[in-house]
Amino acid sequence: MKRWAVYVLSFGLGRGALFLAPLLLANYLATSEYGMLETALAAASVWASTASLGTSSAVPLVLLRNNKQATVRGIVVHQLLVVGVAACFSLVAMAMKWPLLWTLTALMAACLVMQGLASTHLKTLGHGDASVLMDAGLLGLMAAAVLTAHYLGADQTIDFVAVAALLYVLVLVFAYSLVLAKQAQEPGSWAWLASIKVGVPLMLGGLVSLLATTSGRLGMGLLANPELAAVYAVLARAGALPIVAHQLILIARFRNLFAQPDQAVERAVLQIVLCVAASVLGFFAVSPWIGFVLGPAFLDAFGQHKLAGMLIVAQAVLWSAIALNDLVIARHQVMNKVLRYSIVFLSFALGAGWLVLASSGLSLEKFVLVHSCVMLSFYVAQSWIMNLLGLRLVRVWVTTGALYLLLALVGIGISSVY
Repeated sequence: MKRWAVYVLSFGLGRGALFLAPLLLANYLATSEYGMLETALAAASVWASTASLGTSSAVPLVLLRNNKQATVRGIVVHQLLVVGVAACFSLVAMAMKWPLLWTLTALMAACLVMQGLASTHLKTLGHGDASVLMDAGLLGLMAAAVLTAHYLGADQTIDFVAVAALLYVLVLVFAYSLVLAKQAQEPGSWAWLASIKVGVPLMLGGLVSLLATTSGRLGMGLLANPELAAVYAVLARAGALPIVAHQLILIARFRNLFAQPDQAVERAVLQIVLCVAASVLGFFAVSPWIGFVLGPAFLDAFGQHKLAGMLIVAQAVLWSAIALNDLVIARHQVMNKVLRYSIVFLSFALGAGWLVLASSGLSLEKFVLVHSCVMLSFYVAQSWIMNLLGLRLVRVWVTTGALYLLLALVGIGISSVY
């Protein structure tokens, strides 16, 4: 009971910071600055996922599934190399006086690479309470930096954000440099290429799902002006609140989901989806009053684009279900078999979505509708591919599809009433 209480307290602090930090950034940064920061974070997440080559995702396979090819040291070496490349890119961007977006993206990519490694490592070792605090580290520090700049009356608030991110990644790099030094004498610890070989299929699978789920913020950053991108980002951050239920259960049971029998994993996955759906309904119920808690940026965005906001909240069920499919695929180490189909399908779906928006004009509501269709079609395709490979979670898939459609209809109904 004591351990569970400590975990719940840590989870509340970590997820509270992770949820509130973007809202503080939205309320205290200029709209154009916040739109640029969110675009940088979305682009950096894709960069970090690609450049890390899935090595951090291989940590539980090494420590829990007895994969003999990769090593923790090889994984850490690769992550540090990625940070070095991002640092060089950032220096070149500053020397060439490229737009600030480029420098921010490189800096955020370095932070996300090291944060992802540290969080996965802690979860694998059974330290879920520490991992949730780690997940909130980057956004929490940036929010604290913005508040500091505001109360100091600084003009260049975005510079404080960059300094906070730089300090964060330096601390993580130093910590994992100590890990490397500690494991220097272990036999076979330099299995860098082997670690990459294990991680690449995981990276590609995670990247495909990441593109499906983050293509909203990234797409708005590329297709719309910074102000509209900021509005979408505010709604997306608030709409991620139901994902707390997903994270609460997943992090607490992370080790078990790689070690338990298939039937137990299917039950756990179904429980997580149901909890997320219940959280979405709870958000709908309190939506008329929650704006006063989330701040003026959310009040303005939700007041002007209520339909888009409701549909984004309903998407939380799909975000959760896609991530859970990825976990089951990684558990069975068949990501490379799934990729050959899912990459092609997602490319087609995103291309079709872009053509629809390009031919009919861009608005926030239209973008959210198109993005919702892309995500739903990707989830159906991903599930069908898993079925062909013998990974059958039929109860989960049917329940998720039905719940998402129901929640989307409820959201549309509520937005029309209010």
